[in-house]
Amino acid sequence: MLHVPLRELPEVLGRLTVALKPGGILYLSFKHGHGERRHEGRHFTDLDEAGLLTLLDATPGLLLRELWITADQRPERHGEQWLNAIVAGSAQTPATPHPRSG
Repeated sequence: MLHVPLRELPEVLGRLTVALKPGGILYLSFKHGHGERRHEGRHFTDLDEAGLLTLLDATPGLLLRELWITADQRPERHGEQWLNAIVAGSAQTPATPHPRSG
């Protein structure tokens, strides 16, 4: 998910929500931060807790189960952190994804 542009994340999560069985689980992980960037030709979307909660608010049918931050385990990435989340499909998962906004 961290390589999906921020403006596309609501639609992508909406589609994943439709694919989930009621109560199905998704694991999400982003570099902890705020904003978008390019590195070595690859797109990255960094999220903090507030950004993830905003994204989940825009995705009906997903419920936050757990949220935590971990340190990057690679020695050359000392000090970098990851935002991790477990989300679940609600019992009333929408039948169709939400239209793309913007």
